[in-house]
Amino acid sequence: MKKTIAILGDKKGSFSEMIKVLTKQDLRLLFVSEDEETKIGISRQLKFQDATAEIEFLSCERDGCWEADMIVLVNPDTSLVAHVKKIKEVATQKIVLVPSEGKKIKDEPDLRELLPWSKVVEINFDSIEKKISFCSKDAQAKAEVERLFEGSGHVLK
Repeated sequence: MKKTIAILGDKKGSFSEMIKVLTKQDLRLLFVSEDEETKIGISRQLKFQDATAEIEFLSCERDGCWEADMIVLVNPDTSLVAHVKKIKEVATQKIVLVPSEGKKIKDEPDLRELLPWSKVVEINFDSIEKKISFCSKDAQAKAEVERLFEGSGHVLK
């Protein structure tokens, strides 16, 4: 059975390194956005990504997270509290991935406090050096996320 990953946060159709890696795997990706322009932008980009993943679009964050095995907060800096209020109940015991491209991994992200019953894993992509760093207090969740990125061509730290 394919793992289902809900991807929340509007990036106006631009893909992070993490999303590029996920689209090339045998996964079910649920892009969650209320913005039709964002959905169109993502659809266009996927045509050029050689995506292997099964792709769906949803408008409701709660529904997307309910279906998902893992949740990705693409742009955690914007409206984090609003996202958390909508998903907190359905994110319980799920892995929540927080990409932080170009930023230093924090030891204590605020997200751990906002989602105390979720397994928060912060991921830092260094696209220049092709390295991925992981930070989580939950060793099992961290190991599961690392397995997702093993075949990505990046060095895992």
